Amino acid sequence: MTRPVALVTGATSGIGREGALWLARDGFHVICGGRNAERGAAVVAAIEADGGSAEFAAFDITSEADWARVTDAIAAQHGRFDALVNCGGAFFSKPLLETSLREFRRLWETDVESVVLGTKYGLRVMGATKSAGSIINVSSLAGLIGLEDCAAYCAAKAAVTHFSKIAAVEGGSFDPPIRVNSLNPGVIYTEMITGAYGDNDGVKAFVKDGNALDMLGEARHIAAAIRYLASRRSRMVTGTAHLVDGGRGAD
Repeated sequence: MTRPVALVTGATSGIGREGALWLARDGFHVICGGRNAERGAAVVAAIEADGGSAEFAAFDITSEADWARVTDAIAAQHGRFDALVNCGGAFFSKPLLETSLREFRRLWETDVESVVLGTKYGLRVMGATKSAGSIINVSSLAGLIGLEDCAAYCAAKAAVTHFSKIAAVEGGSFDPPIRVNSLNPGVIYTEMITGAYGDNDGVKAFVKDGNALDMLGEARHIAAAIRYLASRRSRMVTGTAHLVDGGRGAD
């Protein structure tokens, strides 16, 4: 039986890496997208050591030419495209008055334009290969509520969340239909957080603060949602903002 095929961007660290591992365990052949070939090889090796199937694709998620090249290769080599996880992105925290337009545009390009390109080429190739695919655009709780000193990030993730709803309407017109959802994690303890704030007990307490379940959000919690949204178990789910935040945004 031919394995279903998934492309995961940002697969060399954090949520992307964990999502790639979980999809491989669920039987997907996973194409691990990222910029760092050494880290990419390590993720592929971890998947293969666990009995899974994977390959690394080095490309720039903000380049339309690279998206065309990578997705065309998926169609040519595999003849199907079952799941796309747009997980690559960037983050910074800074008051609006200290945020330059150049910083805003750079974040927007990485966090929004890459998702637009990925969804565009995901729909194109899933449609061409007649794949009942699932596109998962990793947004954030910050795309639904305001967070202090995160004006640029909140704006970018809000764009991803709303764009995904529009893409879901278009995806539903394909035969077979293609599902599109945003996945909105709360504050998750990954390299993105530790890189900005540090790796210590104080930062862990910050991550848990305001979490109704009093749990430390970890990449595996988001990977479980990726696995669900990529699978046929969620075949009636499209156009949603799938929130996984331990109740942080409930109030």
